Amino acid sequence: MIIIINSCNKDDNTIPNVPVSFRIQASELGGVGSAIYTQEIYGIRGIIIYHKNSNEYVAYERACSYRPSNDCEVVQLNNEINPSFLTDSCCNSNFLLDDGTPFSGPALLPLKQYYTNFDGTYIYVSN
Repeated sequence: MIIIINSCNKDDNTIPNVPVSFRIQASELGGVGSAIYTQEIYGIRGIIIYHKNSNEYVAYERACSYRPSNDCEVVQLNNEINPSFLTDSCCNSNFLLDDGTPFSGPALLPLKQYYTNFDGTYIYVSN
């Protein structure tokens, strides 16, 4: 008896969609240019929220866009006090904070970005 197991051809760079919906107080972030990791693990590997300008925040999935299923592929701030880009030390990809675009390393796709809304007190993050 021969058993053939056929797996689907899955794009190794696809980040699965999981429900994300939460809010944090804007006061948890510093001023423009600051960023934080969420305390809870939202998304796949957690989320980074970046204070882009006075009323705009962006939220990125921490799973790298290059082989996100690998456990070591986790995006981090290059500097927690004064970040200037995001980096994945596993594959050595680097991403712009403004829009998640890769600028070095093997990653070709931008980081997964979640919707954000700021009401003056809270930052709402969802997909």
